[in-house]
Amino acid sequence: MPCCWPVLACSAGRRGAVPCAGRASMRKTTLLAGALALAFSGMAGAATCAAPDTRTSVFIGGVDSGIANVDADGAGPGNCTLNDLLKADLPNTSWASHAKFVANATAVINAVPESQLSRTQKAALIAAASASDVGNVLAVKVIAFNDFHGSFDKQGALFGVPSTGGVANMAALVQKLKAANPNNVVVSAGDLTGASPLASALFHDEGSIEVMNRLGLEFNAVGNHEFDAGAAELLRKQNGGCASVDLNGVAVDPATTCRGADVGTPVPFEGAKFKYLAANVQNGATGKTLFPAYKIKSFQGIPVAIIGMTLQGTPSIVTPAGVGGLTFTDEADTVNALIPQLRNQGVHAIVLLIHQGGFTSGGKDDCKGLSDAIVPILDRLHPEVDVIVSGHTHWAYNCVRPDAQRPDGRRLTSAGKYGQLVTDIDLAIDTRSRDVQSTRATNVVVDPSALTPVAPIQNIVDGYKALARPIAGQIIGYIDRDISKAQNAAGESQAGDLVGDAFLEATAPADKGGAVVAFTNYGGLRGTDPVFAYSATHPNNKGAGDGKVSYDAAFTFMPFGNNLVVLDLTGDDLKRVLEQQFVPSAKAPASCTAWNTQTSGGRFLQPSASLSYAWSASRPDCDKIDGSTLKINGAVVDPAATYRVTVNSFLATGGDGFTIFNKGTNRLGGAQDIDAQVAWWKANTSASAPYSPAPLNRIRKF
Repeated sequence: MPCCWPVLACSAGRRGAVPCAGRASMRKTTLLAGALALAFSGMAGAATCAAPDTRTSVFIGGVDSGIANVDADGAGPGNCTLNDLLKADLPNTSWASHAKFVANATAVINAVPESQLSRTQKAALIAAASASDVGNVLAVKVIAFNDFHGSFDKQGALFGVPSTGGVANMAALVQKLKAANPNNVVVSAGDLTGASPLASALFHDEGSIEVMNRLGLEFNAVGNHEFDAGAAELLRKQNGGCASVDLNGVAVDPATTCRGADVGTPVPFEGAKFKYLAANVQNGATGKTLFPAYKIKSFQGIPVAIIGMTLQGTPSIVTPAGVGGLTFTDEADTVNALIPQLRNQGVHAIVLLIHQGGFTSGGKDDCKGLSDAIVPILDRLHPEVDVIVSGHTHWAYNCVRPDAQRPDGRRLTSAGKYGQLVTDIDLAIDTRSRDVQSTRATNVVVDPSALTPVAPIQNIVDGYKALARPIAGQIIGYIDRDISKAQNAAGESQAGDLVGDAFLEATAPADKGGAVVAFTNYGGLRGTDPVFAYSATHPNNKGAGDGKVSYDAAFTFMPFGNNLVVLDLTGDDLKRVLEQQFVPSAKAPASCTAWNTQTSGGRFLQPSASLSYAWSASRPDCDKIDGSTLKINGAVVDPAATYRVTVNSFLATGGDGFTIFNKGTNRLGGAQDIDAQVAWWKANTSASAPYSPAPLNRIRKF
């Protein structure tokens, strides 16, 4: 392949120059002209090709022109042929129409002097261009990810790669993918921020927005965690400006916002240069969407719609104050109602960014065993939707999945979490129908060993980490092994036990609430396993040192900043809230479903050591737990007695479907969850007496 082809100039009126055909087509015009000039004029020396195209004829767009495919420079075998120089046998998908390709090819061919290319040869080449399919298909690249969660740093192993991610590496991969096709768009399927590590969360995730601006993100569907700090804060993230008050109306520390002068970004905070999309999130009073439902991006005159939305169930998994006054509508119904609007604008290529997802039993590039909430949504989507970029479950998958509306299938992807993967999606769009003809996609691992970090982004990351370091680097505890948040078959985890004990210890004193049992929600335990890593070489150790736990690690594990709440529950309500861990079956009686409205399974509350019980899947709905096994401090729970129970403020308001907690009375607010955790580490561990997790026996399955 030649490195430097001479090109013919393009001019609107200069005699003898190649006619201009618009900015979009100039590159192809000059490319073909340069190839022909090199091939026929003898202007250059031998150009070596690693694998010369030795077909006997010149091909344009896959069509045989009948012109001899000669050794272009006359230097003999091992050098480039006309096919090599013209690149005519490779798919040419950057033309907005076939007519534009033919017009430009004709102009280039006719510009070659007849002393170098006869009229007959010109006619044959033009005929081949006319007969080709070039220009009838436009290639568009969609570069997608999801659930970034403010993850600046490299993560652990994934799909055989020992170290993955890091936003500066992720940006390098995005740049590489963008360079492969100028017709591209970079998108995210939600949870870009929220539940973030300390270096991002401490500064209201402003750093995450700033690095995404420079990474080239264009559209982000809102996810449930975008609402952790409330709609007003999310609007600030879009529009810019300094943070002033938190979700509770308390003034924020000025040192935690608008730190651009320290990290090399504008002051005040610049806001997102990309667009948030929220098709199914409406202001309850006005009926208007909080953010646009969709945006249309045109590629050489071909429009592609990007629709964005979150899961309808967001209010059940976000602190109520974060979504107050907002309405979340059905995902499929919302999308389907938008299709007529898009059709009226001539749009037939549609990409859906949805913060809802599924689980699979296969690898990163298949959908074997696909299950969970995304499935019924897919089965109801209008057939005009071509690609679904999903998220929320932190799972990686990618396939063309047939459904009731699209028996031929449509592309479904998810890139896992934390910037460890980027999905490279290629759309082939028919320029006549403007519809997606086919797709190809791959989940690409962000492999730091194969990428050069983007320096401006790494500089921002380093700046925020330096600001956070005085807090992040504090050693708060000690461990003698890795600590995992993986649940056993009964639903209990080492990390959950630790938090339950920390919450109880913080609220057991009479003046702190007099609690006898404590719970945390499993979904509030963040990070990848091991959440506390023993080895200093593991990224989750955060550089603390072997067997040491840093504040940074503790915050990454528990980033929400919820407050502890102690409340009264009867023994009967305590059993009922534990029964809300199990989704009622379709045959459940009304006496059960009247109070157990849980829709998502696997959300086991993580208890303090003071509580124990046993459950069985074979027991009746709303009675999965054997009441005789439900004990506090070894005594069977009395349904009529009152117990002081500690939960975080998310659960206290019915989060994660645990609505029975709303019945709690005599409420007393307490410390922040992270402060309770830190206090527990300091009080219960030391270098000579590190934490060693006890056997998992608080919850038993029989």
